[in-house]
Amino acid sequence: MKKYLFLVLFLSVPNNFLFAQVQSASACSDPEYNIIDFWLGSWKATWDGGEGTNTITKSHGGCVVNEDFRSPDLLGMSISTYDRVSDQWRQTWMDNQGSYFSFYGIKDNKNYIFQTFPDPKDTRVLKRMVFTDIKKGSFTWLWQNTTDSGKNWQDAWKIKYTRLK
Repeated sequence: MKKYLFLVLFLSVPNNFLFAQVQSASACSDPEYNIIDFWLGSWKATWDGGEGTNTITKSHGGCVVNEDFRSPDLLGMSISTYDRVSDQWRQTWMDNQGSYFSFYGIKDNKNYIFQTFPDPKDTRVLKRMVFTDIKKGSFTWLWQNTTDSGKNWQDAWKIKYTRLK
């Protein structure tokens, strides 16, 4: 019995290795991985009372979108990727103010929305980012809050992005 189990495990290793190689070679070539490519590049970000820059790049074979946000009062970064299993984008944001957010992303008509997962302590309170009015050299980014489980959203921060490069 032990010899049979060893043989099954031994024979499955090359197949798993081959599958991993094939999967990684084209892991992020699906069109879904390019949905937020409009965001790639260097941007000037302006809002009432401030401005900054945001540089968006891809890494890890095109699987990961990296964000580097810089302003006098806020330094932040995020990493994003498309999750095939849930058919959604995932993003993690961290900054120098101690903030950490985990988002899931969807396309809603012409907008791209990244929303926080409900807090088990209070499922009514949610936050989201909305990429809207998207053009080749500009777009608007909205940071919104809701306290009624998403029935009504209020703008908390509106940033106008203009492409630098």
